[in-house]
Formats: sequence, C-alpha cells, structure tokens
Amino acid sequence: MKKIFTLIAVAAMAMSVNAQRLTFTEDLKTSYDVEGFKLDIVDTNSKLSIDKTKETNFGTADAYEKIAGLLKTGGKSSSNNNMTLTIPADGTLKVYVRTGSNSATDRTLVLTQGENELYNKVVQEADAVKSGESTIYPVISVSVKIGSVSVAYPVGSLNFTAFELVKGTAGINNVKVVEAENGAAYNLAGQKVADDFKGVVIKNGKKMIQK
Repeated sequence: MKKIFTLIAVAAMAMSVNAQRLTFTEDLKTSYDVEGFKLDIVDTNSKLSIDKTKETNFGTADAYEKIAGLLKTGGKSSSNNNMTLTIPADGTLKVYVRTGSNSATDRTLVLTQGENELYNKVVQEADAVKSGESTIYPVISVSVKIGSVSVAYPVGSLNFTAFELVKGTAGINNVKVVEAENGAAYNLAGQKVADDFKGVVIKNGKKMIQK
C-alpha cells in the first residue's frame, strides 16, 4: 500500500494556508494587492475591462474549482497596456488564464522575471478538458523569486481569472508519513474514518463516495 496519501493531504492543506490569490470581482483598478502580492496595471488606452459575474472552472478533470471574475486585456500588451506582479516571497506563481476565443490559436502568455523568461507558450481554448458537462481550463504554474514578474501577451488579448502565489514549502517540514491500512477508509484530510462515515473517502488508494 502506498504511503503517500497522508503526506499529500497535509502538504495540500499547508499550501492553501500559504497561498495568496488575486481575483477580479470588483470594478477595474490600477492595482490589486493581497498582503504584498500585488498586480499593477498600465492601461493608457483603456482597453482592459472586468466581467464580475463570469465564472470559470480551473484545474484538472479530477479536481477543479469554479472561480468568479474575469480581467479582459482587450488587446496585446505594449508600453501602453501591460501588467506587472510584485512577488513578496519565493514560491510558485499560478496563472488562471484563457483566450475566450475558439479561433485564437496564436496568443501567447509571456512571464519574465529580470532577465529570465519563466514562461512563453500559446494559450488556447483547446487546452481545456471536459468533466461531465463542465469545461475545465488548466492552471499555469511557474517557480518565482522575490521581485517582480512582467505579464505580457504580445500577440493578442488574454482573459485572466486569477493570479495566485503559493509561498515556498513552509509548513510541510517534518511531516510524518503514515502507511495506510489496506481496506481502511480515509477522509480528504488523511484521517481514518469509520465504515459508517458518509462522503468522499480514499480507500485502497482510490477516491470514492461512501454512502
């Protein structure tokens, strides 16, 4: 039996505690700030806009979440239209982004920190996957250091649902790896539960609903 479940569950909880997320459910501003994790917007030509009510699924077919709000860039980045993230701690930067256009197959997202290009790839609606009736878009993740990250879209507009910083790996040191008992059921926090427990459980390494 694998010994990784408890470690993964504890690590996931620790990461959520250390995460800072910027979302777009308010009127458009020139700056968004969550405890030093900051997005500054240059919008000289007034191209950017906010859709407060738009909800988008991000993650994988097995695990995803619905996030409200959308920042539409309205055109390609330039000296008159660009964004910069301030990173207050080393960690992982997650970008929740899509094009919103099925015909757009050449729009790139470019993330740069100092002289280092962290990411430079095409974003397409075709990157999404299906889970039942839900469409789920992938999350882009890159490692970042304290400092600033340039967010560019040099070919055409992109739509951002959120930016998130998961700071380092603080809080998951000295995690005790507990071997799961064969046939035993565990909740999503890695705790062993009784046979009459109702809800989502992990049993013999598989996720299932116990009724």
